[in-house]
Amino acid sequence: MKKVYIEPGCITCGACEFVAPEVFQVTDVSHVNPQAELKKNEEVIKEAARMCPVNVIKYEE
Repeated sequence: MKKVYIEPGCITCGACEFVAPEVFQVTDVSHVNPQAELKKNEEVIKEAARMCPVNVIKYEE
C-alpha cells in the first residue's frame, strides 16, 4: 500500500479510528497518521475504508 487519504465529506464518525487507531485519528476532522506503517496495517485500512459510511477513505496499492 502506497498511500492512504481521506477525501472531503468526512462526517468524523470515528469508525476508521475504531478499526485502525494506529492509522487514523479523529478529532474535529479525520487525519491519516503520517507515521503509520501502511504495509503493516493494510488489512485494517481496507476494513476501515469498507466501513466508512460516506466512502471517503481511499488508498492506492
